[in-house]
Amino acid sequence: MTIEPLNSHAHSPFERRPVVTGIAVGIGSLLPHAFLSAQASLGFAAVLIALIAGIYFGFAVMNGSPRDQFVEFNVSGIFAVSGLLGLLYWPLLLPLAYFGHAAWDLAHHNRWRLPLVAIPRWYVPWCVIIDVIVGTGLLIIWRGDGLI
Repeated sequence: MTIEPLNSHAHSPFERRPVVTGIAVGIGSLLPHAFLSAQASLGFAAVLIALIAGIYFGFAVMNGSPRDQFVEFNVSGIFAVSGLLGLLYWPLLLPLAYFGHAAWDLAHHNRWRLPLVAIPRWYVPWCVIIDVIVGTGLLIIWRGDGLI
């Protein structure tokens, strides 16, 4: 019997099937909005975008330089402030923040050789899918509810 180290991700369903699990997590993240009041839906969307953006700061703390940490901390802060502004003043900013985060994910794909923190290859498509599903779903749900 072989015991794998605690930090092994070889059996992670997210790594093995990023598209399928990204779709599942995206739908799962969007589903509560169908049952929440308008204000609660805004709050949940604002908290979730800040949480999603903060994950990159975690990658920077684990794998990055002080510069990477500075960049990711500040970008996470921009998304958190976007979430707050969307919650308080302009709900349309929240779905736009999810689309903006998908663009930030793609920047980390690094085909342009941008000096950004290294992240697992599977994470980029996984997170892009979640961001696009949630952003698009919020536009549809909130438009139907008259929120935007």
